[in-house]
Amino acid sequence: MQPSFIAERQIALQNYINEVLKHDILAMSLQVRSFLDPKNYTLAIAEQALQTMSIALRGDGRYELKAPLTDIGWRIRKHYFFVTDIESRSNCVLSWQNYGPDRHLSDKELQTAFKSLLTLSHPFIDPILAIHNLETGAYVVRRIHESGSLRDILYGTEYSKSHLAKYGNPKVRRPFTHGQISHYGYQILIALKFLHDKGIPHGHVHPGNIAIENQKVLLMELENSLMGVSCLHRPKLVSSRASSASAVDVYCFGLTLYEMAFAEPLHTHYRDQFPTSISDDLESVFRLCLSRVTSKHGTPSISELLSHPMFARAPLNGLSAMPEDDRAHLKFPITLKDELKAATAAFEARLKSEQKLVRNARREVRIQEILGSEEELRRQKRRAKKRDSMWKSTSSLADTVRSHSTASSPTPPAHSADASGASSCTPAAASPATPLASPASPLAGPATNGARGALLDAICNFDKNRLSRVNSR
Repeated sequence: MQPSFIAERQIALQNYINEVLKHDILAMSLQVRSFLDPKNYTLAIAEQALQTMSIALRGDGRYELKAPLTDIGWRIRKHYFFVTDIESRSNCVLSWQNYGPDRHLSDKELQTAFKSLLTLSHPFIDPILAIHNLETGAYVVRRIHESGSLRDILYGTEYSKSHLAKYGNPKVRRPFTHGQISHYGYQILIALKFLHDKGIPHGHVHPGNIAIENQKVLLMELENSLMGVSCLHRPKLVSSRASSASAVDVYCFGLTLYEMAFAEPLHTHYRDQFPTSISDDLESVFRLCLSRVTSKHGTPSISELLSHPMFARAPLNGLSAMPEDDRAHLKFPITLKDELKAATAAFEARLKSEQKLVRNARREVRIQEILGSEEELRRQKRRAKKRDSMWKSTSSLADTVRSHSTASSPTPPAHSADASGASSCTPAAASPATPLASPASPLAGPATNGARGALLDAICNFDKNRLSRVNSR
């Protein structure tokens, strides 16, 4: 319990935590967050979700709860369960999550939007079997994709394993070819353009929300934007300049393509240099979506990316094109469209405010770095040395003036005419052996010495007996 030992251990623990938080997959785990913030992240979150779903499905009567899928996703407050459709006896997967900070729709409006999502039909968007909103969150039922998500395919793992076990240190990495990236990227853009035309941006595009079946992309988790939950790339978004809903989808699309090309996520929020092994078209797409220069001047739109040579040639193979027999359908009520626009504007305003806070914080850190840099320290030392030299020169000049003024001040001469007057002066002043004024002093003129000598002589010879008496009455 020695204070020095405790302080040393505190520093070591802080360094350890900093190293852990550098890895996003560890920083988002429940164990780390429960250690750092036990009040808001309790280990009993999964048990609470299981109780909530048991009660909700008991009242629904269509699905039967079978078993939980423990920690297969990255969200702490999102939980997955195996359920069985009582009518068709087919197995499905149910996901339950709480509302997020960007939820701006009322319960009634959210219920209306969920009913519209049930009628959604698009060849590149995964259909929703059931969706219901409760007081604190909502649950969604989808069919099971045995091959898992696009991220599961990249790392050669099973969808039912823990998220940390699947992606923490993957042993297998299977990046996609240029043709596959062009093929699947075109289909993702088609699905995003359809959603943007309907006034509902996705906002959560990443390989974990994309499934692939029969060479077709199936975009999932469309309800996340309505529920207001944060995106996986939120830390990168607040550090970037993508502030509009369209720019967010383009930026997340670029991050998705990057992970498809290299089988690893982009750990920085920008990337300006790319390996020479990739094609020129793919590098051009990366620069349009992920470069620092493009972010300052504005990212391209979904339509502009569709006209890029990387994706413009994709429909020629016949697999990437929209099937003629599949008609896209999604319709929202007119009153709900205005609320969706307002919710999107509120989302963009909150993102802009967070980006501004991050920029201000970086500016302050940069200022502190400049002030504390070695060059600035050298400048401060040179300024301090210059001030010291000026002070020394000023003080030496003052000492010179003071010495000159002291040397020029006269002393009263010795007088032998009046013994009583001489005895009233100090012995040192009357002694002729120690003269206090030099007649050759350049600062003492003859007139000045004579006036001062007369004054001092009058003071020394003053006799109060010579004063006349005055009757005070």
